[in-house]
Amino acid sequence: MESDFIVKATDKEAKTLFDSQLATVKLMEFMGDKELYPEMDLNSSVIHKWKVKLRHREDIGELKGTYSYARLMSILKNKPNG
Repeated sequence: MESDFIVKATDKEAKTLFDSQLATVKLMEFMGDKELYPEMDLNSSVIHKWKVKLRHREDIGELKGTYSYARLMSILKNKPNG
């Protein structure tokens, strides 16, 4: 299943999501100020919004809206019932 949503994450968290084995990021677009933050800074603690297209397990259901990085990872890591 694929979902389109927004995640609030630091640059390091966004990279971790992109590299994750829990789901496949098909597209991730930075929605912050591109003039103020022209490049990723993996040491920065600034949280940005990222538009994400994610392919994930069907049992999760469609993801829509806005998620914090921690909430999204919790959803992806959650084992299906049964």
